[in-house]
Amino acid sequence: MSLVAPDSWRPSGIDDLEPAAWQALRDDRSTCVTAGPGAGKSEFLAQRASYLLLTGLCPAPRRILAISFKRDAASNLERRVGLRAPEHAHRFTSMTFDAFTKHIVDRFGTLLPGRWKMAGDYKIQFSSDRQVEDVLTEASANAPAGLKTAIDAIPRGTFMTSILGTYALPIKPVSPPKAVDYAVEEWWRRSYLELPTPVVEFVMLNRLAELIIRTSPQLQRAINLTYPYVFVDEFQDTTFAQYTFLRSLFRRTATVTAVGDRKQRIMGWAGALTDAFSEFQRDFAAAPYALRWNFRSTEALVDLQHRFARLLDSNATTAAAQAISDIDGEAATMWSFGTARLEARTIAAYIAADTESTGRSPADYALIARQRVADFEPEFRDALSEYDIVVRNDDASVGKMKLQDLLKDNLAQLLLGVLKLAATSRGEEGSPQAWAGVSSSIANLRSGDDQSVFGSVRTDDELAARLRIVRQWMRDHACNQDAVDAVVDLVTEMISVITDGRIYNLADTADDFQVRQDAFRMRLKTACADAGSWRAAVTAYEARDAVPLLTIHRSKGLEYHTVFFLGLDDDQWWAHQRDLEASIATFFVGLSRAAQRVVFTQCDTRGGRRNIADLYEILDQAGVPVTRFG
Repeated sequence: MSLVAPDSWRPSGIDDLEPAAWQALRDDRSTCVTAGPGAGKSEFLAQRASYLLLTGLCPAPRRILAISFKRDAASNLERRVGLRAPEHAHRFTSMTFDAFTKHIVDRFGTLLPGRWKMAGDYKIQFSSDRQVEDVLTEASANAPAGLKTAIDAIPRGTFMTSILGTYALPIKPVSPPKAVDYAVEEWWRRSYLELPTPVVEFVMLNRLAELIIRTSPQLQRAINLTYPYVFVDEFQDTTFAQYTFLRSLFRRTATVTAVGDRKQRIMGWAGALTDAFSEFQRDFAAAPYALRWNFRSTEALVDLQHRFARLLDSNATTAAAQAISDIDGEAATMWSFGTARLEARTIAAYIAADTESTGRSPADYALIARQRVADFEPEFRDALSEYDIVVRNDDASVGKMKLQDLLKDNLAQLLLGVLKLAATSRGEEGSPQAWAGVSSSIANLRSGDDQSVFGSVRTDDELAARLRIVRQWMRDHACNQDAVDAVVDLVTEMISVITDGRIYNLADTADDFQVRQDAFRMRLKTACADAGSWRAAVTAYEARDAVPLLTIHRSKGLEYHTVFFLGLDDDQWWAHQRDLEASIATFFVGLSRAAQRVVFTQCDTRGGRRNIADLYEILDQAGVPVTRFG
């Protein structure tokens, strides 16, 4: 593989980078890159990976480790690097924080010292508020008299994130213990130390991984040699547990690139650091860079975003909009309705008319709300169905998963890809892309096998042969809910044979694999209910042309031509005054999903606007026009 000189390297897949991005990309120090909505943060990381790999600055066999907070973000970054540097992409490891710490515990758990050493497997289970209360109540009851009051004062709601997640596990019990020591010891005793099969959640795996690294200098050196470069995306949402792990492992040895936006810190409730960037700059001596370009939103929307950005950061500068407006009329408007039914019917009619006149897909329009999006679904489902448009509630539960997570899940995508190939003929629209996706996924699972051109040919030949079996099965069995279990089992077994059982590597545990497979079955059964063929069922499963309905938190990182910002009222924003900064950041994230147009809606039957008068005041100052319906 030929390399290029650093001065000769050019971006791939895009025209250019902004000046600050060029400087940050070429900096050989740890860097702190802040960038607002639409700045192309993921693309910047993909280009930096290309730069490091293609120039040999990250020489083989060394690798780049990229850490994201969501699986789909990790997969998206991996895909981008695969397109930008295909010959070197196998040296780019992209995973979530949770997956990385779990990998260390699973692979190196035998290095845990003394009483922390695992005797066998463990179970992942998230604790309830009731469980936290019970443990702390028992800890208080059993504690020495001098500790009871302090244990009773421990905040129950933030115990897992702010106390357990910040606690460095001691090799031996702390003696004499303070209140926090006693409470944390009690938690680990009940969940881990005295159970034949420990019950843990990811914050506990994080603490175990940190202990492994802290007490195993040889392992730390091996990881540092493997990963001289580390990327962290959405850095503003880093928790204390995640940050301390990152710091203990990479502070002195790796060049770390942290990317994010202070103004989009909306995970404070989950334990995100108050100002992760400042701590990172101090601990890693990181050079700060600020990206100014906004590739997503038009100038009018960027100006509106800036009004709210200043509430979160008084020093915020206006981003430079790179997008050109393609709409007539206002970029931001407020629609006020007398009833929820009128709201849904008006928006449905607008989407239908706009898609008809512009040729855009319904998927270019999004319905977002602060919370409880299921409350909106019935009215919008009925209203949009009159125009043969589907609404897809991405926050809906499918088994133990959310639909948005299922649609982006690697296992589910592979199963669906095989079904898509079996349900279509070669040469049909979408077939080459589906083949490439399935073939690539199987090749990645077979990474320990022959990855030469000949190995790839053998994989494709075996895939083609087994697809013929699935295709014939689908011809012999009508598409209905009763047939779903059988076809899912058939496809799972087929992939398992081709990959020598490595399909199960797509899940963290056997239970996790079952959860994902069960969710896939449930979604496919729903799709089969109204489908006349397997091909139609596959299309209905994805619902690619549906209008997405989702919470602001689930919309983060996404963009749409037109965003309908539903429920700008006290019912949706009842907690606004409790934490103004977090609430305004959430509003800012929702607003910045729009590329061309945002329509805020208010409905009389959902409540007033007293609690969010400050948001309305800024919209009024910006001259956002109000239209009354009904």
